[in-house]
Amino acid sequence: MSNKINEIGIFLERKFNLWSVAFGVGLVLLGLAMLYVKPHFQLAFHGLQFGLLSNDPFDFSEANPLRYRILPSLLGYLTFLRGNRFVLLPLIFAVAFLSAIYGGFRQKGFQPIEAVLTAGLIAFSSTVLIQLIAPGYTDSVFYFFIFLSFHFVRKPFVSGLFFALALLTHESSLFMLPPLLVYALYLHPGEWAKLGKYALILAVAVVPLLLYRIWVSQHVQVEYDLSYYFSTKNIAFTRDRVLPRLPVGLFFVFKLLWLIPIFAFVLSLLKREFLFAFLLLTLLICDVAQLLIAFDVTRMLCLGFPILLLSAEKLRTYWPGKQWLTIVGILLLINLMIPQHFMTVDGLVPMPPIFLK
Repeated sequence: MSNKINEIGIFLERKFNLWSVAFGVGLVLLGLAMLYVKPHFQLAFHGLQFGLLSNDPFDFSEANPLRYRILPSLLGYLTFLRGNRFVLLPLIFAVAFLSAIYGGFRQKGFQPIEAVLTAGLIAFSSTVLIQLIAPGYTDSVFYFFIFLSFHFVRKPFVSGLFFALALLTHESSLFMLPPLLVYALYLHPGEWAKLGKYALILAVAVVPLLLYRIWVSQHVQVEYDLSYYFSTKNIAFTRDRVLPRLPVGLFFVFKLLWLIPIFAFVLSLLKREFLFAFLLLTLLICDVAQLLIAFDVTRMLCLGFPILLLSAEKLRTYWPGKQWLTIVGILLLINLMIPQHFMTVDGLVPMPPIFLK
């Protein structure tokens, strides 16, 4: 069956092109994800704020706590996906995100069925699923840019550009800066000049966000600023309410798919590939570090999705032939049998499939 799917995939890519097929894969995977978790289409909570911001991104007469996260609302404004229609923009980016994973892994030499399965790991994790029950939230937008930042690490200027766009979407993307540097070091071990150049590019990528925040702060006060997140009150809140929920919240990011990074970490140590093991640890630590100042437990931890993709890619080098496809495929199927939930500061929230009320 896998050979037949590969033949069909290669035929379609030759008949059309890689990215047309990638778009189709992304669309199908998001549709299947909507069957697994019932989607909502009415703007809610932060989604409402982003929708309001999209009506006029630079109207400073109205207070908006999310004004620093300007890029999605600006894109909504420019594409006329304003107000209630803004709910469509994160879904479009969710398709683009999954399509980019398929196309990116095909470029890395994965067979079509392998690339579909890799994109499926993300499609059926909280990384995409929470987007379905949080209409208007812009997580899929900066996940898309973060993925491209990692994918183009060998092209520092391109990677830096996408990282800058991720930061203008959500400042939490900054937690991925250390992993990006470690990943660059992993790809170019001992090439310190290249690493220094890349570090400088990433530093420059932070500048547009800083300049924008300075400019906005001269016109209006934004609630979600540094003083809010690093206040004694907020840090005490996360310590008391968030950290106790960390283990369960972290589990429901990937559920059993956490075995993929665990396998990759253990095997990399056994094969003395210590730099890759360090990369996985850096990703995990930086991801969890968000919860020192933020409190949407599982949702925030989804930023660490590169740990799953990089681990899956690494395991393919350890498990030759169809061994990788078999193990990862079976693991994904078993994972789907575990009811989906996500953790908030108020407790565990179920995410029922479309056939349940």
